[in-house]
Amino acid sequence: MATLAVDGVEIYYEEHGRGEPVLLVHGAAASGRWFGDLVPRLAESYRVIVPDLRGLGRSRRVAPLTRPQVWVQDQWRLLDALGLDRVHLAGVSLGSRIAGRMVLENAARVRTLTVDAPIIGLSMSGNASLNTVFTAVDPDSAQGREWRSLHGEDWRAAVDFYAKTRSGADFQEFFTLRKHLADLTVPTLVCRGDLDDAIHPVDDAFIWHKQAPDTQLYIAPGLTQSSVMLERAEQFVAEFAAFQARCARASAA
Repeated sequence: MATLAVDGVEIYYEEHGRGEPVLLVHGAAASGRWFGDLVPRLAESYRVIVPDLRGLGRSRRVAPLTRPQVWVQDQWRLLDALGLDRVHLAGVSLGSRIAGRMVLENAARVRTLTVDAPIIGLSMSGNASLNTVFTAVDPDSAQGREWRSLHGEDWRAAVDFYAKTRSGADFQEFFTLRKHLADLTVPTLVCRGDLDDAIHPVDDAFIWHKQAPDTQLYIAPGLTQSSVMLERAEQFVAEFAAFQARCARASAA
């Protein structure tokens, strides 16, 4: 458990395990706590770095972001501070969009990319669904209790920060990866559960797989919701390890 000061803002992060470094980037209005027991499972074989995005989780609360690329820059600054030139990069939901942007900026620093419940650009129905989620919050609901566990007692401030940040004019444009998929040239594992939803369409996983040049696709069976990391952590770790082994063989060939 540690913090890194970036331009006067404390970014919280944790490190677990040893081995090749893996940076895990969480999803919308969440925090590193969201990954749960996935972290110790991965840490059996890797050095796992889990930050809380600026304004969320245990990182310092800030005003809504006017430059969404700040989240991307924070990850680079963290890796620089840890002395890591190259990492395996894995993101879920919003984290997949941040991870994709990182590859577009500096693919040479990314050994492999893994995206779980990827979003290549929100549909109108998906955007409307998220607006409802972030603006109508019952503190006694399951969602309210989850956000309290992810952010602490000031969870409303964190969720409000994210709602206002995502409504900025530049947010969706910056994090829409659809037109950039062909430029994501690092070896990529695309993961998705087999149940469709408006926010994380199954089609987004297939489109990423088809249009990015070096991808492998894993669709978890058995009525799995969008995130394999969350719902099938053991299967995700096994598939991640198999993906890394296939990449190592291809590199050695």
